[in-house]
Amino acid sequence: MDIASAVRALRAQLLDTLRPVLAPLEAYALIDFPNYPNVGDSAIYLGQLEALRVLGAPRPRFICDFRTYDRAELARRIGRAGTIVLTGGGSFGDLWPTAQRLREEIVGAFPGNPIVQLPQTIHFDQPESLRRARATLDGHENVTLLVRDGRSLEIAGNEFRARAQLCPDMAFALGPLRRPAQPAHAALWLLRTDKESATVPGTVPIGVKTDWLSEPSTRLRALSYTLAGAVRRRPLERVARSLLTRVYEPLARQRLHRGLGILASGRVVVTDRLHGHILSLLLGIPHVVLDNSYGKLSSFRATWTSGIDAVHDAESVPAAGDIVKRMTEAAAVVQPQHTRA
Repeated sequence: MDIASAVRALRAQLLDTLRPVLAPLEAYALIDFPNYPNVGDSAIYLGQLEALRVLGAPRPRFICDFRTYDRAELARRIGRAGTIVLTGGGSFGDLWPTAQRLREEIVGAFPGNPIVQLPQTIHFDQPESLRRARATLDGHENVTLLVRDGRSLEIAGNEFRARAQLCPDMAFALGPLRRPAQPAHAALWLLRTDKESATVPGTVPIGVKTDWLSEPSTRLRALSYTLAGAVRRRPLERVARSLLTRVYEPLARQRLHRGLGILASGRVVVTDRLHGHILSLLLGIPHVVLDNSYGKLSSFRATWTSGIDAVHDAESVPAAGDIVKRMTEAAAVVQPQHTRA
């Protein structure tokens, strides 16, 4: 299947899966805005807003990030019947404990409110962390758990009582995307520099290497941090929270734009970031996929994106370099056509 057809099919699958879950929403909260530089999480957040818009949901009554969560304020905004929607991503488990602690706090604190977990990858290293998560989720009677790969669905089915269902990543709601610039390098290597990396540090055989965790200081970012601090000061809380929720979306768009520019700089992309893969699909860029430390990309690929033209898998940086060289030498890299934003 060509990239454009795959993107259209995955976007349709995403909306079809979400429709019975999100279309009936009235009073609801959207929890855990990703106020940090990782571009992929900003793409997820913006995809969530787009899906909610397309499906006709009203604006959320409460939005927060992990720094500005307030149990009493959340309860006041949504009441006893409002739905709590938890942001999707790759933080369900013990690898990123801050997000998991917030998730478990909310599930435990709101036993009477419906809770929807948007598509996540599930991964636990420690049995005790899994037992704690199981006890918390199983103590709630109305949790919908959407997962974005087959391995996570198996874990959800084996370990939790919550309703679990496969769903593509939320970023597919944004596609297709217009390529923001013409390529400047034969290959752009977007490789993780955090604890999910499975690649050996060093040079790459062709092109340039980077990660998107280094973020320049911007006015929006500085404003968001200032307002987040003000939210925690009681006399300023209401005004600061209102202003901060208006900053979230443009800040996420700024971060996404930066990431799209990074990817567009390569004729071919090589990446071990899931959203390096997903955003390359949305941009129509040929690319090579390496796995992360615990098989997140390979499971996602097996579930949704295997068999797509101009997308290849590699087990190592040298193997990925060989694929890039073959693609270049065979003149197999076709300039992607511009599509609607």
